[in-house]
Amino acid sequence: MLLGRLLPLTVLLGWPLLAPATTVLVLQFHNSSQQTDLNWVGESIAERLRVEFNAGNQIVLSRESQTEALRKLSLKPDADFTKASLIKLGQSLDVNFVCYGSYDFKLPEASSSIRDSSIQITARFLDLRRMRDGTDVTETGKLADLSRLEEHLAWQSLKYIEPTLDLPLQQFLNPQKFIRLEAEESYSRGLLSPPGDQQQKWLMQAAAIDPHFAGPAFELGKLAVARKDYRQALTWFGRIPVTDQRYPEARFRMGLAAYGANDFSGAANHFREVAKLYPLNEVFNNLGAAEGQTNAPAAAGDLRRALDGDGADAIYQFNVGLALMKTAAFEEAAKLFERVTDRDPDDREAANLLSRARQHDASSGGNRVIPFRLKQNFDGIAFRQLKAMLQPKGSN
Repeated sequence: MLLGRLLPLTVLLGWPLLAPATTVLVLQFHNSSQQTDLNWVGESIAERLRVEFNAGNQIVLSRESQTEALRKLSLKPDADFTKASLIKLGQSLDVNFVCYGSYDFKLPEASSSIRDSSIQITARFLDLRRMRDGTDVTETGKLADLSRLEEHLAWQSLKYIEPTLDLPLQQFLNPQKFIRLEAEESYSRGLLSPPGDQQQKWLMQAAAIDPHFAGPAFELGKLAVARKDYRQALTWFGRIPVTDQRYPEARFRMGLAAYGANDFSGAANHFREVAKLYPLNEVFNNLGAAEGQTNAPAAAGDLRRALDGDGADAIYQFNVGLALMKTAAFEEAAKLFERVTDRDPDDREAANLLSRARQHDASSGGNRVIPFRLKQNFDGIAFRQLKAMLQPKGSN
């Protein structure tokens, strides 16, 4: 799956393709207790491991990729998976490790408060490279200390996944990293909720409880973009610190929000910042589109760079063709629009532009200006995997 995206990227950057980097799938942990109201804890553990594994330079598949793969295999996210299901799931996503696990609770006899209960978490690993079970990692403590337990679990797990990493324990157990239990609960319930008002309510509650918690802010920004509330999206994404692994994607989505708010210069600045960190085709496409809205000279080159990276992409073909129309390069533009319409005969904008290109008509085709097309999704996994392939272990 990932190598398909890496091949055009290696051509674009002029890099050789070496051995694959380590990829990890982290599943929601299974609740082994009778406390069904605490099912959210399983997602909280998994999400914390994803964040810390990413911070440890591992290639961690997104929740979206996981959800889609589970749907295709008709598996429930919080199931107690069989070994055969884990192997099939991991192989379908082309990962090296599957991280899964379970947790249980024990309430002290003298207390009726769930917060006073003890929790035992066990993380398990399936090594698909060697087709064998990996180590088990266990943490035990009070539920009220869940955040600290998750950080220590992540530290132990990373030592197993990549033994060569320099992982100071104090880096994980810094109190500033700990999240209040109520905020973790609200955030996890938000992640598990279907899109809608209830999901937003949980995420807003988490952000209010802990304003420095980057997870809720990131998800609320995505919801705001979906609602086309672009100003609010910029506010939420602006909360993501530069040290957070989600920062590049947050800036990419800030570019989308600024573009939607007709702040094309601001959008170009956001995409330009991301391009320095992740020189992906979708980033250069959106950068060129934003620059094109202000008639910046660099627009054509950035759009062309995206097309050079993936010549079969219809959006890149359309945008370069549109840029060529502005310079009266009609023959080349027509070839690109032909490729777009061959793929989608119902694309009326492309068909109109193809007709104009054949007629050498540089007019706007009426009062309506045909806009450039943006890529909505940012997938930094492919580039991080490629970087990990080429970068010697232990280097930055």
